[in-house]
Amino acid sequence: MGGVVAGAIVFAVSQGGGTNAASNSTSPSVSLKLPDPATLPGILRTAPPWPDNIAQANDRLARLSAISPLPQLGATLHHHANLLIYVDGQQFPVAAGIGYNPAANVFSPLHTHATDGVIHIESADPTFQPVLGQFFDVWGVYLTKDCLGDKCAAGDQTLRAYVNGKEWTGDPTQIPLNDELVIVLAFGSADQVPNPVPASFVPPA
Repeated sequence: MGGVVAGAIVFAVSQGGGTNAASNSTSPSVSLKLPDPATLPGILRTAPPWPDNIAQANDRLARLSAISPLPQLGATLHHHANLLIYVDGQQFPVAAGIGYNPAANVFSPLHTHATDGVIHIESADPTFQPVLGQFFDVWGVYLTKDCLGDKCAAGDQTLRAYVNGKEWTGDPTQIPLNDELVIVLAFGSADQVPNPVPASFVPPA
């Protein structure tokens, strides 16, 4: 399901396979300009596991012009995507409460409720099309084309991304958060990638 980023940028990525219809490659036709994550308040360039990192979430949201805080849950658009993270062959959880903490007055349209790896995408705008890099910016975990947390590509140690079991050949920060996608990030050597790569969507409990 192709979508629109910030109401203007069209992605040619199918929901079913995450592939570009024109080139049969898993990459977007147009990239969304994102801030340098190193400049965001409270960004974590540390080893996993990473906490919800909620303390400076609103400061980061203020820097993300394409993302507006939610007035309430249950918005017009409500999608879900799975995110699985592997570093050096070990799976690490996606924290609960990323981007959503009523006690801290944090209400991001990109958030988690549990440690099940389900990203909730909610917006009053039915054309809202965020990308994975925006979720990591909300989370405050360092993600670029080549880096994840404290790890950056060197030699055979690289960052690989997969969408619905297919390798993503572009910048992983640009993976669109379409409904029922399964996104896998794996940092390490090729033999540390999970086999098979998870590709079956698991809905929130």
